[in-house]
Amino acid sequence: MTHNLSSKTDARGVVVSECKPSSLEDYERALYQFQSYFGDPLETLAATVKNDPEFVMGHVFNASAMLMMTERQYIPAIRHSIESAESLSHKSNDREKELILAARDCLEGRWDRACVAWDRVLARYPRDAMAIQCAHLMDFFRGDAVNLRDRVGRVIQHWHESVPGYSYILGMQAFGFEECNQYDKAEEIANKALEIEPRDGWSVHALAHVMEMQGRYEEGKDLLLSREQDWAPDNGFAPHNWWHLALFHIEHEDFPSAVRLYDEKVIPEDSDLTTRMLDATALLWRLHLQGVDVGDRWNRIADMWARKAPVENGYYAFNDLHAVISFLGAGRTAEARTVLTAVEAAAETNLESASRMAREVGIPACSAFLAFAEERYKDAVELLLPIRTIAHRFGGSHAQRDILTQTLIESAICADNTGLASNLISERSVHKPFSPLTRRFNAKIKAHKRVTH
Repeated sequence: MTHNLSSKTDARGVVVSECKPSSLEDYERALYQFQSYFGDPLETLAATVKNDPEFVMGHVFNASAMLMMTERQYIPAIRHSIESAESLSHKSNDREKELILAARDCLEGRWDRACVAWDRVLARYPRDAMAIQCAHLMDFFRGDAVNLRDRVGRVIQHWHESVPGYSYILGMQAFGFEECNQYDKAEEIANKALEIEPRDGWSVHALAHVMEMQGRYEEGKDLLLSREQDWAPDNGFAPHNWWHLALFHIEHEDFPSAVRLYDEKVIPEDSDLTTRMLDATALLWRLHLQGVDVGDRWNRIADMWARKAPVENGYYAFNDLHAVISFLGAGRTAEARTVLTAVEAAAETNLESASRMAREVGIPACSAFLAFAEERYKDAVELLLPIRTIAHRFGGSHAQRDILTQTLIESAICADNTGLASNLISERSVHKPFSPLTRRFNAKIKAHKRVTH
């Protein structure tokens, strides 16, 4: 990770205000960690700004990386980093001033405006890898699939294989193509990225998404297992890729393998990382919908969410829904209702992005899962059906949001609305014609009809 750096530009030729030479080296190390998920960029940046308190980009990057955690607990530290950067405005260049504005907008809940600010930076500095990745992640959190694809497309002409980090830019573009349902293009770009950097876990992840959406489950399992030594060891993103492998097992009705991955790879020990908790919760709920007894695993994951609840409830609706699901899985309905109350309050705040997400998707989604848990299946259908096609507005991927459709199908069957359930399964079959799980849903409809008629 050593590059020939001056005190004026980073390794991609992007201007940086005056700093210690060692600080720019640290910045490059943190950027590699941010892109690759090998190592901890926050740890690196904390040491960097301690050693060089006037390193503007150290403070900006530190704030921006923490913002990507989508957790309220980081707000005091984020605010401190932003204020530290703002206090150095006398030595900041125009790029850094714009990045500070983006971080401030993001902190204050103006996620859309933050992305516009990052775009302004990228119009002048298309190789600003930090800005690209922050905007890309925020596109994901905002459910903006078009910009997941096109933001990278706007700058890709300025990147090539000799530019450090090129494979990670391609990996982001591949994921954007996948979320826009351009699966062939996504697969082509992801494979190109992996030719450059075989350990690029984000590009492996993009391929896993392609295979999930196309129902190519055997290929997906082979992909992840054959490349395991590239993406898995010591990588912070590995648990999510293991989650994808568990989804492939569920689609093949291999529930014991999915449970084993949950225990050994997805969340082998208690964690306070929301990303891990999201995957664990979603995996358990999918198993629950298929009648799999997961024992006391629900209480364990609910306890993790409960520890976060006093601070995090109502901050980001996508996270809130999974907290609700964990409490419902554990039979802790009162705690689920507490989260819903916080989401309802969030919808009334002046935090533009968070309030919109809570209002448009968070409230009906959380209410629908509560209705499902209380066996009010008709209510669950009425709440889920209108939001299923707009649920991207509160973030996540197609694969993650499939939990809504699977719950809607189950709700429709239990509500004796087998016509709707059959239509939804037919829709699923178009994309995943060889899925044993799809056939399982069809069998449930037939069994329900025999019982009720």
